[in-house]
Amino acid sequence: MNIELKKKKERRNSVIRRIFYILLMIFCYIFVCAIKTGAALPLLLIPCAVCYAVREEPVDSAVFGCVCGLLLDSAQDTLMGFNAIVIMWACLMVSLFFHCFLRRHILNFLWLDLSVIFIQSALHYLFFYWIWGYDTSGLVFRSIFIPEAIYTNIAGVALFWFTGVISDRFGRVTEHYIEEKSEDIVRE
Repeated sequence: MNIELKKKKERRNSVIRRIFYILLMIFCYIFVCAIKTGAALPLLLIPCAVCYAVREEPVDSAVFGCVCGLLLDSAQDTLMGFNAIVIMWACLMVSLFFHCFLRRHILNFLWLDLSVIFIQSALHYLFFYWIWGYDTSGLVFRSIFIPEAIYTNIAGVALFWFTGVISDRFGRVTEHYIEEKSEDIVRE
């Protein structure tokens, strides 16, 4: 395959892949903002950011995690930048884990996603409820944050599958060679 053609296809695939990831992020943001009930609902922006971190480079995943965190701050009406900092660092660490140590497997994704969700939920509870003395018994943590973490992790499975389809379809361009049999080769 021509090297210029391969580079052109890889750039095209990269742009299309990122457009799909941005559309997925917008869908997750709309889901989090549009459905307001008293019950715990999944925060789809967290597994969306972690899925991106699993599939892409560390710096890109940190930026994507920061944007997802800002959108989550907007959706949850929290202090602007709180979730952005937490999710940005978490996405950077997850991306480095997958680039250096781990394979892209659903179980690896699930435990890292649950870790990020737990860290975000624990910090949210600590800084917005416990430190101010609003909930000394932990009722909000048990009735809202823990079910929310479970639902978010379960929804992360679908997002992991969907980002896998995007990554496989619009990933790196591989070259395929067909070996031709030649009678001119002399073996001694």
